[in-house]
Amino acid sequence: MSTLDGRVAGIVDAHAHFFNPRTPPWSLQRLGRASVPVLRALPAPLVRVAGRFTDEHSLSGLAGPGLLNKRYELREYGKDLAGLCTAAGVTVESVIPVDSQWRRRLSPDDAAAAVRRDIEQLASLPYGNGLPALGGLLVPADERVPGLGVRESLDRDELGLIRGVRLRWGRHPDPLVHDWSSESGALSSPNFLRTFPSLADRGLIFESLCYSHELGELAAFASEYPEVDIVVEHLGLPVGVFGPVGSSTGTTAAARADILSLWRERMSMLAARPNVSVKISGIASGLLGYGRERSGNIGGQHILADMIGPLVLHVTDRFGPERVLFGSNAPLDSHNATIGVTVGALVDVLSDRGDHLLSRLFAGNARRLYRIADHPPASGEAASESVDAGD
Repeated sequence: MSTLDGRVAGIVDAHAHFFNPRTPPWSLQRLGRASVPVLRALPAPLVRVAGRFTDEHSLSGLAGPGLLNKRYELREYGKDLAGLCTAAGVTVESVIPVDSQWRRRLSPDDAAAAVRRDIEQLASLPYGNGLPALGGLLVPADERVPGLGVRESLDRDELGLIRGVRLRWGRHPDPLVHDWSSESGALSSPNFLRTFPSLADRGLIFESLCYSHELGELAAFASEYPEVDIVVEHLGLPVGVFGPVGSSTGTTAAARADILSLWRERMSMLAARPNVSVKISGIASGLLGYGRERSGNIGGQHILADMIGPLVLHVTDRFGPERVLFGSNAPLDSHNATIGVTVGALVDVLSDRGDHLLSRLFAGNARRLYRIADHPPASGEAASESVDAGD
């Protein structure tokens, strides 16, 4: 079994989700403002039961059953990393936490306020002290909101923790696959086009979460803004490439072949844009079509490596070692694969490509893109002080 020991000093996890369904902003979006005191008073098992009434994400393949109904913050993440050291010989030194809100249910005004609360909450967690350091933050954009709902967070970022803007704009024709945006064409919406140039002037990364059939639109956008570093999340999300998802996606071998062919073509288009990088993340996501069993659907590291290998090799061959970076997508993929299994599968696929690729994928490229210092911020205390000072 290949490991990263002696090849990579430590991993930078460029994509992990931290959330607590009992606290704002996450509780506000799930059951409404009036639910906050109720949620805080409920025993943990009842919190999870209450969350099931508003959680369609396990049905869409976004997350395993019940994953979004219980807390997942640094302590839980640290426990999940215990198996990583055994599997890969190294652990995570820095993490980029991303927002875990599903803001389609919030009004535009509430969504803008939730963005600020989300960033404050993530910045205040106790990074370091035996847990990964904070490598930076991505502020979530909302295409419905003036200024995309990010300006206040950017203006209040006294410590310079925000590295980029993240837009989840994917919409899928399958009604049972989650839509991230309320309308199609978010990248060409008047509000987005009016606001984005000012964000680009700040030197921020633009992170895109969309589906593979939308990657052509992203390629055109990348050509319009060649000076902006763009990161494509989750390998461009070819939903259903391995099996049925939603109501009718990927249900036949011919349909899956079409999904793969279109994805390969669009990823090659993006690779021709030198300002575009790809997160090799979400590789165990149920959206890819691994199966619908409650107990997990992959069966181990070697099976995952066999399945994801052709996609990972296509991306690394097209983008090269300098434009790929790793993200665990914890905990959303944990239903199908632990972080250790995810990293181990990638090492199995890419080990013979050499140490340079592995070091760039698992650490070097993220350090460069997110401007992570050799000794990044170790705890959330300084971030909390900055947040408090701005109130």
